[in-house]
Order: sequence, then C-alpha cells, then structure tokens
Amino acid sequence: MAPEHTNVEVTDEFRAWWDRLDIRDQQAVAKVVNALVRRGPRLQFPHSSAIRGSRHGHMRELRVAGRPPIRVFYAFDPHRTAILLIAGHKTDSERFYRDYVPRADAIYDEYLREIEDERRRAATPGGPKR
Repeated sequence: MAPEHTNVEVTDEFRAWWDRLDIRDQQAVAKVVNALVRRGPRLQFPHSSAIRGSRHGHMRELRVAGRPPIRVFYAFDPHRTAILLIAGHKTDSERFYRDYVPRADAIYDEYLREIEDERRRAATPGGPKR
C-alpha cells in the first residue's frame, strides 16, 4: 500500500509571494512544504504551530528557518487539502502577526466561500458535476 500524502494547494497571494523569492528561500520553503505533504496534520513543532488570534481555530503556520525566518499561513479545508494562504519574512514578531493573521483569515474566508459556491452550483440540476 502506498504511503498517504496530503494534497497542497496555493492561493494567488501565496503564488505572488513565492514568485518574488530568491532560489535559496524557495528551496527552504519547499523543504518544509514537502514535510507537510508527507506528514499532513501530524506535522508538529518546530515545523508547524498553531496561530493565535485567528477566527479559524485550525489555522497554522509553517515555520521556515532563515534570516529572517519565514512563516507560511495555512489551513486544512473541508476536503483535508492543505491551503497555503499567505507567507512572509518574520521581521517583527508582534507586528507580523497583527498584520498577517487578519489577512490569512480573509483569504481563507474567501476560499471557503468559493468552494461553497462550487458545491451549490454542482448540486443545482444541470450544474457542473464534481
């Protein structure tokens, strides 16, 4: 039996941030994302930790070592797919979370609205099938 793995998707916001990274930071982030693929919800500290102050109790961050360290906000959607929401270099821990947590919440809220709209359209007679 093949080992289980976690599907990972990215938002437009994450993709735009990723595209601006240098190769060294991309490699460091990819290493931790690969750990998320392998371990899924079992990925724990020091690679992943809970986010305090989020409206979503299951919001987490990937912790990427670096100078400065990188944080990738993510959550598991209702299908158990890990959604990489937004990321940044953590330069000032107090301000960083104050700025990023509401942004990650808003991006995840929009993502959830979109998948709910898809579900409703699929359930409508004559709508697309999933």
